[in-house]
Amino acid sequence: MNLKNSLFVKGLSSLLVMGVLLVWGGQVWADTSAAATPVETVTPAKPDPFTFADFTWMNGNSRVKDNPLDSKYFTPEFLFDAHYIYDFANPIDHTLVGTTEGSRTQELEVQEVGIGGDIHVDNVIGRVLTQFGTNATQTVRNDASPGRGTTDLADAMRYISEAWGGYHLDVNYGLNIEAGLFMSYIGLFSYYSPENWTYQPSYVSSNTPWFFNGVRVQWFPEQNLKIEPWIINGWQSYGMFNNQPGLGYQVKWAPNGDISTVFNGYYGADNLGAPNLYRMHTDNSLLVKYLDDPKAPIDKIAFSLTVDYGQMWGSVPSSLGYVDNNGNSVTNITPAQENFFGGMLYNRFWFDHDHQAITLGGGWMTNTGRYLVLLPDVPNGQTGGANAANYSNSNFTENAGDPFTGWDWTVTWSIMPSQYLMYQIEFNHRGSSVPYFAGPGGITSPNGVNVGATGGYVPNLVTSEDRINVACELEI
Repeated sequence: MNLKNSLFVKGLSSLLVMGVLLVWGGQVWADTSAAATPVETVTPAKPDPFTFADFTWMNGNSRVKDNPLDSKYFTPEFLFDAHYIYDFANPIDHTLVGTTEGSRTQELEVQEVGIGGDIHVDNVIGRVLTQFGTNATQTVRNDASPGRGTTDLADAMRYISEAWGGYHLDVNYGLNIEAGLFMSYIGLFSYYSPENWTYQPSYVSSNTPWFFNGVRVQWFPEQNLKIEPWIINGWQSYGMFNNQPGLGYQVKWAPNGDISTVFNGYYGADNLGAPNLYRMHTDNSLLVKYLDDPKAPIDKIAFSLTVDYGQMWGSVPSSLGYVDNNGNSVTNITPAQENFFGGMLYNRFWFDHDHQAITLGGGWMTNTGRYLVLLPDVPNGQTGGANAANYSNSNFTENAGDPFTGWDWTVTWSIMPSQYLMYQIEFNHRGSSVPYFAGPGGITSPNGVNVGATGGYVPNLVTSEDRINVACELEI
């Protein structure tokens, strides 16, 4: 091999070695660079509160598991409740006393038509739902706050059951700040009958607030825990009774899908013209599902237990004319004269693959002073309610110390062909320690026509009531 060829071979060999080194070095550099570049990790979003189990079995909860009309920004909702109530006393004026679920008997009535839904755009949230049917009159009449000032709050708000807006913060499992008109759920039962185990709620539910008007904060520190303080206008009121807002809270805790607890509390001054007459109320519920076997003839059994206590105390101006149950003028109210104690217990049995259920239960209350009793309608055609501003009826007074004890029991057959539809057939018995319910003579006038009482007419109030409730209820 000549010198020229030898130099060529050596040069070629050197180039090949350098090429191999460059390729190997480049691969090492690439691997090192890849290892040095941090990999971006995506933190999974936390699940929504109370979605770790199916709670549609609970009394007061919606049975709807999925909404076929749901969209990214809006979840529409439609509620419908129609019923026929047969009162065995057959009152001449068809009036039903002392309930928020039904106002007339021996007639087919539309109780509720609600149209609206939930808004959820990024972190902005809101809800609006209309209120048509007899609820638009029946619920509004129990609020005395429109008697303060000139704005007709009752007419302004009667066709709205919920209207609120707010903002969601990604704190823990969620923090919602909301303002407007919202449901209270004091007394466990829902204001919307398709969500309840029975059609007629017991006294503890009917005689406590369905709604509040104000501000609430919903904090979910854990997926199974909600802490919710309120600052509101008052006890089921559109306006403020005096100059002090009401304060309240709800704490809801569910350790698992079979047990749920709800605790509510309230403090305020809710008597018109009596800013130093205070009220407190505590409401506590336990719900337990103690059988869940889809293959069994009775596939699910659960119970709900609720116990409430409340009282009023403080001073009242003599100009308001407060008297005790002996007719003596009073300017100082004690808890012994104005207090509330009650409870209710229900047990529900599901069968036919959750398409049917039987609920047995009832409750009682004592309300000295009658400040939470749903007062009978006034014979002159006005309507009255608990502390309603226009109530004046010597046939059923609410003087300090006036006794009232009520009790009830119910048997309810629920037929649920769909998660959106329920029929209920129910027998309901209610009793009271004093004449309270409408008897055969009614409470309006001698002939039952609402044209005002004629000379000497006395409402026919009786101490017991037996009736059959038949209802058709939709929630989508």
